[in-house]
Amino acid sequence: MATAPTLPLVSVDEYLNTSYSPDVEFVEGRLIEKGMPTAFHQLLSAILLAWFRKYEKEFHIKALADVRTQIVELARYRLPDVMVSTTPALFTRIMTRVPNIVIEILSPDDTQKESLLRFRDYQQLGVSHLILMDPEEHIAWRFENDSLIKTDFRSLSLPDRPDMPFDSAAIFGQLRREIAEYEGRDYSAR
Repeated sequence: MATAPTLPLVSVDEYLNTSYSPDVEFVEGRLIEKGMPTAFHQLLSAILLAWFRKYEKEFHIKALADVRTQIVELARYRLPDVMVSTTPALFTRIMTRVPNIVIEILSPDDTQKESLLRFRDYQQLGVSHLILMDPEEHIAWRFENDSLIKTDFRSLSLPDRPDMPFDSAAIFGQLRREIAEYEGRDYSAR
């Protein structure tokens, strides 16, 4: 019976001081590759960053993509596809502050097991809103009580602020429009 190969352990210093292309996560000495992003994934990421950017001043937030985020110091670092944090906050090379929102965007080769492990890490860290979005099926889920629950989002709550608009149907509508424009199709006909 074949056994899985043992991956060499990498030190946290080596991980934090090395550039990987594409970047990888670090879990207790092992480098973990995320699913390879597709064009749909990247376009949804850009739309989400633009969505949150329009609310930066009003809600005192900053949205970032693919930033190494410390889950457990010297042991575990993840790469949220999109994360949102309230400001002001110290801006550092590695995110050590708990983000308020983490959005993972589904890629075709993502496994449910790995997605759940990521969300459990973020939940353990104390992230308030954990969201998974599928850019091809146009479905959003929230992670709650160790489960992914299909959700049509309208807003998200942030500490000491009014609810911030987060309309998943509008975001997916924009994704469909931009794909249609890219393909030279008339989206208004739908």
